[in-house]
Amino acid sequence: MLSKPEAERECIRRWRELPRDRRSTPEQAADFAVTLMDEVTFATSGDRLHFIRGWLQRDLQLRGKL
Repeated sequence: MLSKPEAERECIRRWRELPRDRRSTPEQAADFAVTLMDEVTFATSGDRLHFIRGWLQRDLQLRGKL
């Protein structure tokens, strides 16, 4: 099990490994977050999907896609 910061880095790493055309919309981020939720485990008292989706969508914002 990863710490939350480690999980965030791992999720972003996997997200950025996707071809650009598969990681350019909020919908694609939400879909990929569901996949990551089953693969990346980390301790949290909240909803893991919510955290992962937020990390991916923030990455889109930082890259000017939203």
